[in-house]
Amino acid sequence: MRNVVFLLVCIILGNISCKKNSIEHNFVKHSKDTIESQYESLYFDDDNIKDKAVIKAKQNTERSSFILSIDLSSLNKTVEIPILNNSILYNNTEADYYLSDPIINNKIITIRVDYADQVTKPNLSGEKKNVIEKMKFRFDNKNKKIQVIGYDLSYTKAQKNYSKSFNFSTGKFYSTLSFDGKKEESSGWASELQNIYIENLNRDFFNKLSLHGNEIE
Repeated sequence: MRNVVFLLVCIILGNISCKKNSIEHNFVKHSKDTIESQYESLYFDDDNIKDKAVIKAKQNTERSSFILSIDLSSLNKTVEIPILNNSILYNNTEADYYLSDPIINNKIITIRVDYADQVTKPNLSGEKKNVIEKMKFRFDNKNKKIQVIGYDLSYTKAQKNYSKSFNFSTGKFYSTLSFDGKKEESSGWASELQNIYIENLNRDFFNKLSLHGNEIE
């Protein structure tokens, strides 16, 4: 009888040990896969060394002001890209803006910019609300410079939803109006919207950009 009980105990303990080993094995594999996928998403340039991109706030400014800082391992230096406050372009007055943490995926950095709504004035309509910008950056391995490959803009105006999307690799841009379950779309092309680099991100460039895709308004 004692031998039978001892045998049963051994079998139970053996099963528990096997289950524990199986769980630990699966956990280690899952953790490794997660770490590897996160590591791969941090590549920006082409030297297979992870890069770091952060948003930094500029000090001693009256309004919020930010910089996209990128540590480039292939050039062994840090590149700082001023992110302009473009609120003056949308409502002819300045508002604060806020940036998301940059996301690196498939060697492309994406940032999102949100603008604070303006205070609605009596007898004045047409303000753009919920203004959001998105910018995409890519490292050009041929000339070792950072290229701007995309820009998206969305906002609401008079209860209508507008969006614009620019592809700086092709020079194409698309505009969409959504209202009451209906959608209108238009598109165009401009040679000045091709081959855009971070050196081009100045006030004059965004002024020109604001002139494209307005057919839907």
